[in-house]
Amino acid sequence: MVQSDKGQRLTQDPFLLTDFLLPLKKEDTVIDLGTGTGIIPLLLCSRTEAQNIIGVEIEAKAAAIAGNNIEMNGLSGRVSIIEADYRELRGMYPQGAFTVIVSNPPYTKANSGRVSPNKERAMARSEVAGTLSELVSISKYLLSENGRIFYIFPVSRLFEMLGEVREAGLRARRLRFIHTSPKKAARLFMIEIGFKGELKVEEPVFL
Repeated sequence: MVQSDKGQRLTQDPFLLTDFLLPLKKEDTVIDLGTGTGIIPLLLCSRTEAQNIIGVEIEAKAAAIAGNNIEMNGLSGRVSIIEADYRELRGMYPQGAFTVIVSNPPYTKANSGRVSPNKERAMARSEVAGTLSELVSISKYLLSENGRIFYIFPVSRLFEMLGEVREAGLRARRLRFIHTSPKKAARLFMIEIGFKGELKVEEPVFL
């Protein structure tokens, strides 16, 4: 897999998120919002039989690399990479078009923290091109009636996430915390969201 020399480097987070959302069915329709260089679609193709996966990326260079990664791995028949702003997907897809929505979004809240002078890194790390509220809103629009949404996010923004989910009329269904050490507090959490269901907190992940 090719990465950008100057952009955001690959972390373990998309690998953890992919594990969390499995299994997938062959007939699932999947969209990855903010796919970067396409790591989540690549992982899903290697670990599932899903045939209809779309990666959406707003940053032109990252989208081009993602497209090349898909082609180099012979996956063009299963994965499409679209250079687009996910906030504008309502004009591209009908409501409820996907059974699975996944995103490893920027972690730093809009208008807070230091923003990298490098455009690629800034868009990968900070909410430069879409807030959490906007991400939840478009995810709800794209989600089929019995579909599932999956995110990974910092624990420091858990209450904000749960508030946005509730405000959108969705339900948090699964929650799993990620620890870098058994002696340290959780750093990240993964969440599954849908239109129905009760919250289940699963066993944590220790790295």
